[in-house]
Amino acid sequence: MKRVAIAPLIFLLSGCPGGQPAPSQRSVFVHGNTLCFSVNKIDTLEHYNFYYYPKGHYTVIKSDNQINASYPNTCFKFKLKNGYQYNIYYGLNGKQYIDSFFIDHDGRL
Repeated sequence: MKRVAIAPLIFLLSGCPGGQPAPSQRSVFVHGNTLCFSVNKIDTLEHYNFYYYPKGHYTVIKSDNQINASYPNTCFKFKLKNGYQYNIYYGLNGKQYIDSFFIDHDGRL
């Protein structure tokens, strides 16, 4: 009887097979108000979502779902405010990546 009870438990703990894998963490380059997804000319930026949470509200800074750009067109200027954590989700060379960074109140990463 214990074997019958253990089999469904093992199945439930194994999780759901399939689906897209979670994005990998990959850093972006930030200098002042310039953000580069890649500085490698052979990389192709396919899409990106750049956002933050001021006062608890999800706010998209910029998003492009069909860009297909290579360096130097993978660098963008954004007006970044101090005191916030920024989050980025992007596709590069067919793979999905995430990154986040915090700019303190003194403007330091």
